[in-house]
Amino acid sequence: MIDVTSNEFWDAIQKQYDRVMTRPGMEIQLWLAAISIAIALLVSLLTQRLTARRFPPGHKYHWVADSLLPTLLSPALVIIFLLIGTWIFTLLLPFHTTTISGFTKVAMVWLVARILLYIAQRHFMAYLVSSVLLVLTLLSATNLLGPAQDSLNEISFEMSSFRLSLLGVIKGTFSLIVLFWGAGVLSKTGERWLRQLSLSFNARELSIKFLRISLYTAASILTLNEMGVDLTALTVFGGALAVGLGFGLQKITSNFISGIILLFERTIQAGDLIQLGSDKGWVRQLGIRHTLIETADGREMLIPNEDLITSRVTNWTYTNTRARIDITLTTVFSADPDLVLKLLVQAANEYPGHITDPAPTAMMSEFTDHGMQFLLTFWIPDIKQGMSIAKSDVMLRIARAFKASGIEFAKA
Repeated sequence: MIDVTSNEFWDAIQKQYDRVMTRPGMEIQLWLAAISIAIALLVSLLTQRLTARRFPPGHKYHWVADSLLPTLLSPALVIIFLLIGTWIFTLLLPFHTTTISGFTKVAMVWLVARILLYIAQRHFMAYLVSSVLLVLTLLSATNLLGPAQDSLNEISFEMSSFRLSLLGVIKGTFSLIVLFWGAGVLSKTGERWLRQLSLSFNARELSIKFLRISLYTAASILTLNEMGVDLTALTVFGGALAVGLGFGLQKITSNFISGIILLFERTIQAGDLIQLGSDKGWVRQLGIRHTLIETADGREMLIPNEDLITSRVTNWTYTNTRARIDITLTTVFSADPDLVLKLLVQAANEYPGHITDPAPTAMMSEFTDHGMQFLLTFWIPDIKQGMSIAKSDVMLRIARAFKASGIEFAKA
């Protein structure tokens, strides 16, 4: 193992640096690179000023002078003038152009970094990727990339056949951040694309969940591979993880599997009106762990998916949206029962939201201590109209009809 704190390590670095700096034509290449960069930056500055005057604020091409040229022009011109300098150097001197080519590589990284920052709106990931590319390019240009990799690879932790080096940790950490960020971006992009397709709700949600799980699984496997971890050595860990899922994560796993079952069976879908115990509401979203339900009073409830599988659930809109409404009332014994039945059916028929098949029906259900009890039954075509609203409307019609006919309700 190489000790990075030892004098031998830094002496080797110093020798490598001296070897690079004493190459033939090094001084000429440095001067040529400096002149090329200076000319490129001067041309870039003049071009940006002329463009700003040509396209002032309010002009339709002002974005060229305001954002495009300041972002890309300087590194692009530096690359062009460095390439011209390389060509001139090869014509004049028979030496390798390693140094000036190194400056060209750095300028290319500069251009890529500017493009990333412009596209990603100066996101943290753009800074991270640009910084890593710059460090790798500088190490490659000075021929220090190989020795640095070897040194980091020799600093390792070993246990049986498992080996994890510092180089693997660095590569794995960078891969973890970049790959999981990329998986998140691709997942959101794929989700937007899938939601635009003419798929059923269940098929769309299943596709989104499968895409998300696949992307993050692939990112995890690639990260472990970059860390140099032997994936075959993870079989024991996978068994232990399965046991952990069976005990510690039992509820989470159960809710996840229940959510998949609900999506496959299509027994509950977004927009359905369901009732679980005393809780009743509209299904707004089927999640991977829970289902979002909105009640009539505006409350939002998160119901674990397992409860929807193991408990008795009433789906008011499973096969159709029709709903039956029952109204029970009691009149005094002196009331004419035939007239009561006639007025009940008439009130239901007058409600504009009822359906004629099946037609409204009224019947005397029983005699009570206080009077005669009647039951009115009618149907509405869509439960989304609101059962309470329909029931209230018909009850008001009944009250008005009874009052006009002199029929009294029984008193308890």
